[in-house]
Amino acid sequence: MNPLNHVAIIMDGNGRWGLKYRNSRNAGHKAGLNTVEKIIKETIKHKIKFLTLYAFSTENWKRPKKEINYLFNLLETFLLKRIEDLHKQNIKLKIIGIKNFSTKLNKLLKLAEKKTSKNTRLHINLALNYGSKFELINAFKILSKKKNKVNEKNFVKYLQTK
Repeated sequence: MNPLNHVAIIMDGNGRWGLKYRNSRNAGHKAGLNTVEKIIKETIKHKIKFLTLYAFSTENWKRPKKEINYLFNLLETFLLKRIEDLHKQNIKLKIIGIKNFSTKLNKLLKLAEKKTSKNTRLHINLALNYGSKFELINAFKILSKKKNKVNEKNFVKYLQTK
């Protein structure tokens, strides 16, 4: 049995790689997606149960609109082409973060999650539109609505359940 249970990867540097080797940030993002496919295969091969990919943070909205559109088109294309294959491989896909995208992408994400929800071979968390600042503020807001006074103990307990 593999003692390694969960691998998390911050998908950073694809755009810089693309500029350096292909003279295009978007080429780097496409190459990064190919690398993700290899990572998924290796994760399965080594019987790792959880893979978290930090793909698009709230800070990434500051990128040029053209690049953002390319990234989400790349994700849409991937889902349309590969969700059936992920399902057949018994891979569960869970989106973490704020699902506030185009109607088409939101529907694809929801469909992908639903279709793969019972799969057990590998659980992939895809972090989209996530950010620690937002998470902390949201956690405080939720806790402040509860009857208990917000303190370090119940705040930490709340974060551990997320």
